[in-house]
Amino acid sequence: KALQQNAKGLEMSGSPDCNIGRTFISTFHFPKKVTKANPITRIYRNPIYLAKEYKRMIDSGQVKNQSGLARKLGISRVRIHQILSLLKLNPLVVQELERLGDLLKSKIITERMLRPYVNKSFREQKELLYILKTLFKV
Repeated sequence: KALQQNAKGLEMSGSPDCNIGRTFISTFHFPKKVTKANPITRIYRNPIYLAKEYKRMIDSGQVKNQSGLARKLGISRVRIHQILSLLKLNPLVVQELERLGDLLKSKIITERMLRPYVNKSFREQKELLYILKTLFKV
């Protein structure tokens, strides 16, 4: 039995020199597996909701203190403190941030953006409030 490959890459079997009807061409098509990458859809948490959730966990006794919360969540105590410090913002600012909702499709508001306003005066925090109302149509 002679096997040869022609110009098209097809295997031919039979006698290549004698074409008397016994020569046949067989073609095998193996479909390639198409794997589509699942796009990872990230969900960003509103930092105010996160701070309130952490505060609730401490107040309800689920964890003893900020250190216990940090151990439970696997993040540093400093990070817990930074997030909880957002609750020191003026209640009007907190209320406007809550209107954005908890789950955000993009990282429009982060804890790091809000952190500088924590120790500022109400007048300076009003600027943040104005930015929130105009940019995010809160």
